Amino acid sequence: MRLLILLYLAGMTYAQTAPSYRQLIYPPLKQVKIPEPTQFTLPNGMRVFLLEDHELPLINGLALVRTGNLFDPSDKRGLSSVMADVLRSGGTRAKTGDQIDEELENIAASVESSMGETSASISFSGLKETTGTVLRIFKEVMTDPEFRQDKIDLTIQQMHSGIDRRNDDAQGIAEREIANILYGRDNSYGWSIEHEHLARIKREDLQQFYRRYYFPKNIMLAIYGDFSASEMKGGLEKLFADWKAEQTPVPAFPAVTAKPAPGVFLAEKSDVTQTFFAMGLLGGTLRDPDYPALEVAANILGSGFTSRLMSQIRTKMGLAYSIGAGWSAAYDHPGTFRIVGSTKSASTTEAITAARAEVEKMRAAEVTEQELKTAKDSVLNSFVFFFDSPSKTLNRVMNYEYFGYPKDFLFEYQKKVAAVTRADVLRVFKQHINPANLSIVAVGNPKDFGKPLSEAGKIDKIDLTIPKMP
Repeated sequence: MRLLILLYLAGMTYAQTAPSYRQLIYPPLKQVKIPEPTQFTLPNGMRVFLLEDHELPLINGLALVRTGNLFDPSDKRGLSSVMADVLRSGGTRAKTGDQIDEELENIAASVESSMGETSASISFSGLKETTGTVLRIFKEVMTDPEFRQDKIDLTIQQMHSGIDRRNDDAQGIAEREIANILYGRDNSYGWSIEHEHLARIKREDLQQFYRRYYFPKNIMLAIYGDFSASEMKGGLEKLFADWKAEQTPVPAFPAVTAKPAPGVFLAEKSDVTQTFFAMGLLGGTLRDPDYPALEVAANILGSGFTSRLMSQIRTKMGLAYSIGAGWSAAYDHPGTFRIVGSTKSASTTEAITAARAEVEKMRAAEVTEQELKTAKDSVLNSFVFFFDSPSKTLNRVMNYEYFGYPKDFLFEYQKKVAAVTRADVLRVFKQHINPANLSIVAVGNPKDFGKPLSEAGKIDKIDLTIPKMP
């Protein structure tokens, strides 16, 4: 017993004299130095970026194609995604996709194809010793796809199944519907793919889409890994010497023309015991002068456990399981500002009302010095992770080139974040985030709501019915 008392007293003494974690001093982050990739253009017009990395005997590559699902025809939505999937799975004229799978598996390599909103990609990876084989397969997939009908049928059937299951996940519904409302349902930014659109897609549609967008002058190729840049350049010139496809320049992506769609939208889902909600409005691009201040402001509002949303709605009020906010700017078109969260059904209205109130508070007075410092440190400290691997470094450099951003964009952004003031945060919130323009989507069972959702505003119901296969 005496020994226990002595240990206890010793612990008390240490606790009283030990320094607090608040006294820790961290040195400033060192300046990030970005390695300069080798850049050149092949005779056929394809732009190439090479970055040597000899740490491991590996090679990786990514081709960006200037296209995207924004170019889908309105009556054949999903066409570009089917094309990108079958570009790989459908094989080439010489080999089926299954034969390519087997060849790649035997050498621990991969070649993949995908479609995004404003770009398509074809990637590859492998061991240094298999570089020649991997590049050959990569080139054949990119330049000589066969689009076999059995793989088209398989991909389309899988997409049909995805449509049938799209209402299974309540959180997924909230995220889908808020995007569709913000961008509008009548354009490629906000419309949904239905069974009827997939039913119209034919093999010749895939071939036509491929020919229109997959040509050398419309592609940027980045390769990083264990190789000699001069030898790789010579190898690529020989590899792509026979690919001389030509097309007229690709037009600009469609502009975002949506207007604010304020209101409360309810998607009834009777098989859930909690409500998932999302609220937001259209944001801006990464080029916007106010983007750094908006990023800091959104961080203060809803990023991490020290944010206002988390502190007030989860910690103090106990209303939300999770909640957060973000200003998601895009490269070439308006992104979105969103608050997303979930709460038990009975507290749906309270949680939504409380979240909107926190937005109002951000517009009413300046944030504290500690909030500003914490948010700026968070944004600035994440900067180092943009360049913690060769792939991130090269992909970021290529993305800036792809969307026409200056090379030093990220460093200028870093300086602007460091210069953000409390007055800036208040100004940009007042200017860009008007609660009256917020669109609010709630997915849940209104029979279990403690207070009627109408207290948050006039309700428009979202029809979750999935149109049947024609």
